[in-house]
Formats: sequence, structure tokens, C-alpha cells
Amino acid sequence: MAQFVVRPDSHREFPGPHSTFCLLTQADRATDFSLAASERYREVVHRTVEAVQSLADALRGAGVPTDADVFVVCPDRFLVSPEPDEIGSRRLAVMPCGSTPVTDAHVAYFLDVVQRTDSVALEARADRLFEALGDADEVLLADHAGHASARLRVSGDYEWNQQAGLLGPGEQQIAPSGEASAAPTGLYRFDTSSRLALEGSIALRGAPIVHRGDDPAVLDEQAELFTDLDVLRDATIVLDLADGMVTGVRAIDPAGQRAVDTLGKLYAADESYRVVWEFGIGLNPELVQQAGNCGLNEMFGGSDGIVHLGFGLTPTTRYALTFTCADTVITNPATDARIAGPDAPVCAVTPEPGPARRLNRRRTPSCGC
Repeated sequence: MAQFVVRPDSHREFPGPHSTFCLLTQADRATDFSLAASERYREVVHRTVEAVQSLADALRGAGVPTDADVFVVCPDRFLVSPEPDEIGSRRLAVMPCGSTPVTDAHVAYFLDVVQRTDSVALEARADRLFEALGDADEVLLADHAGHASARLRVSGDYEWNQQAGLLGPGEQQIAPSGEASAAPTGLYRFDTSSRLALEGSIALRGAPIVHRGDDPAVLDEQAELFTDLDVLRDATIVLDLADGMVTGVRAIDPAGQRAVDTLGKLYAADESYRVVWEFGIGLNPELVQQAGNCGLNEMFGGSDGIVHLGFGLTPTTRYALTFTCADTVITNPATDARIAGPDAPVCAVTPEPGPARRLNRRRTPSCGC
């Protein structure tokens, strides 16, 4: 009997009338998945990705219609997103599993999150966030306890990305979706000479993520690194930042010293890990961070959006690290209006009318999943 049931009619990231829903899984685990019946689709099909195939190859294969809505879940495979011409007019949602050790419990939980996510509401949430960010020249990032405060110049020449909302023909998105992020250049063009205009200090607390890309040789080392950093679920450390780069790390409570020492070793091995490569805001309210090293935790959005920071980019660096800033609130210092973060005693002030600055955002960046 299949462990996992995929319900096509619950996938609200695919709007409008439908023809074919295609579930795409790795061939050696095909029997772990089944498809529920559908009232929205004329046809539902289950196809597989062979061990020697790329995701693009699988889409080109027989049985994946050129206009299908395709949901991909390969728990043990690292998949590289296809190019736009390889997607065609399909709509593609991919559960990213291959860069962190995703367990069967993770698969079951995040499949349920995907199917509970209201994509219309999520897109509206992203729109409100980008409108608020567009109204600010800079934002203030401060944690509840007063351990840290930093400023990010929003008007910098960044690439803003949105992984949230409805998919159109030819578009692809991570599942579960729910993230807005900025990188100093293209998110997947790592260049340590490009920086986010981030100054001050930021408190880290919450589940960390250690991505290894597609390098099975570092599995044991990845696990050890994650264990050292996982104290951050309960402990708080503070990063001191200048010009978007870490200049110091300190623990707020004794349990956090293990993470501080580990980061010190990483910086000694590769200074690239000091550069803040991604400023992200998780937006998905359905998701609770799960135990273990799980890349799917990144979309954790709480009730009002949760900040996270990304460091490194595989394969340029051996690992890519994501740190949750669960206690950090984002405000517009010009108005004291809270933009995102856990509820805090912030006084919202209506800004004076003026021209809004629109942030250009990419909707479907490619990625390693």
C-alpha cells in the first residue's frame, strides 16, 4: 500500500480549468505514491524519473503532456530545474528534497502542507509585503529581546525573488511555496564582491538548514555540521555585520557557544561564508519547522512572515547555510510601521502620500532541488 497520497484537487498553485495532472516521482520509489481521483482534471497520470534522467529529460519523455500541471517529488534525488524552453507551457511545482536528508516523515508532512496552502492568499501576502518594502528606502531589523538591531537598504540594486502564489503556463515554483528574498546579484550567481547593504547586528534563533548540493561525499560532515548548528532551535546567537559581511559572532546564552565555535571554524576554512548572500522572508503560515536538517523548513512564515539569512552557494562553497531569525521584526523606520515578523509592540503610522517605488521581482527562479 502506498505511503503517500497526492490529491490533485488540493493543489491550488495550479489555477483555472485543467486537462492533465502529472505526478512525477523517482522510479525506484514509485510504489510509495498514489494519486487520488480528481474532479478538476480530465486525466491524472503518474510518471517516473529514472536514475540516469534529469528532470528536463523526464519532461521530454512520453506521457508528460506539453500542457500538463506537473508536481514533482523525488525524496532521494537532487534535481536541477529545467530551462523555460524545456518546461514549455506546463506548470511545474517541485518539492526540493535532494540537498538535505529528507525523511519519509518530512515527505508526509510537507505533502500535507502543499495541499493545505492557499496560493491565492499567499500571493496576496507577498504582494502586500513587496508594496510595504517598496515604500521604504531602508528597513530596521530588531529582535524582541533587544539583543540586535540592523538596517537593510531596500533601494539597493538587488535581485528580488518571489516563490509564492499562482503559476502560469511555463512557470515553475518550489512546493510548498512561500518566500520572498533578495540577493546582491542573481541568486544563483555567487559573487562575494557583491553585497547587501546590511549594517548592524542580527539575532539568529530557529531551525538551521545545511545544504550540500549534489555531493554525496560530504554526507557525514554535513550531518556533523548540522548537529553543531541545531542548538539554534532554542539558543540565540548574534551576528555583527558591516557592508553585508559578518565581522563577529557572539552567543547570548551558553548553549549557543557551540554554534559560535562552529561558525568560527567555517570562516577560517572559507571567508565566503561571512557574506550574507540571501535576505529572505518566509511567508507560508501552514508550515511549522520540522525536526532534522530539512531544506523545506525555509518557507516557515508564522502569522506575519519570518526572516531568514542565507550564506554560501553550492557548488561554489561546500555548503549553503540558512539561519532562521524567528524573533526579528521588520519595520519601516520612517513610519514605525511593522512590515513583517512576530507580533511586537510597534506603533503603525500612516505614511504621507507619495510615489511608491516598485521592486522588480522574479517569479520563478531556477534552483537545485
